[in-house]
Amino acid sequence: MSTRSNPYQRGGFTAIDLVALLAAVFLLIALAGIILPILGGARTTSRPMTNSIQLRGISQGLIVFAQDNKIGGNDGYFPGLDSSGNVIPDGPDTGYSGDGTEPGTRFWILLEGNYFTPEYMINSADTRAIEAEWAITGSHYEPITAEHYSYAMLGIAEALDMTEEGFAPGADTRATEWKETLNTNAAVLSDRAIGTGRSDISSVWTVAGSGDWRGTVAKNDNSTAFETTAEFEDTRYGRAAVNALDHLFEDAPAATDAFLVHEDAVTAYSAN
Repeated sequence: MSTRSNPYQRGGFTAIDLVALLAAVFLLIALAGIILPILGGARTTSRPMTNSIQLRGISQGLIVFAQDNKIGGNDGYFPGLDSSGNVIPDGPDTGYSGDGTEPGTRFWILLEGNYFTPEYMINSADTRAIEAEWAITGSHYEPITAEHYSYAMLGIAEALDMTEEGFAPGADTRATEWKETLNTNAAVLSDRAIGTGRSDISSVWTVAGSGDWRGTVAKNDNSTAFETTAEFEDTRYGRAAVNALDHLFEDAPAATDAFLVHEDAVTAYSAN
């Protein structure tokens, strides 16, 4: 009598099977060692890229706003200044976020005009920042404070007086760049600076107190770039002299230079 083997009955692992299995495991481990760092690097690279996209979006919002905020054929002013270049006072037109010199005011005006949504104002690496919300009335955003955004804006510390010839003597000439000039040498937006001064400056990308600042910088021509230093060569604001070496967060008393502020019109550094 012949016997038929059970087609579902299998023998145990052979030595060849075991070697093949171990080879497959080692191959998967090797591939994981290659792929996971690449994926991690991609995430690390994508965050600055996203940040750059956000700052460019804010910069574009400034330019679009300026198209409607001008008189005649002149360059239009960015939010915070009226069409004549005068600072808008604190009140309903600024969302009670300060006067037009304050970054919070300028962000509020852009939010109210739907030039971007609140998440644009927050760097994904900034664990301190929280999104702005609608006020209880549901018709306007709440007042914007420094905790609602991760970025610094060009400082405008004093009211501006206009004459028929232009800015009056003593006016803050940096405000000549808080408008649609398309100047390639004027920084107007950047990631905020953390610390108390140059010696311990840091950013949301670096270790606090390390003296190392890096972040995205947007210029008035709507270009953005991720920079590894806060010092720039050959900046120029308005018709003032060229600054051979210009620190973004320090206000040089004898020059019209870059001065990007975060919390208010005269504060460049954030406490944390």
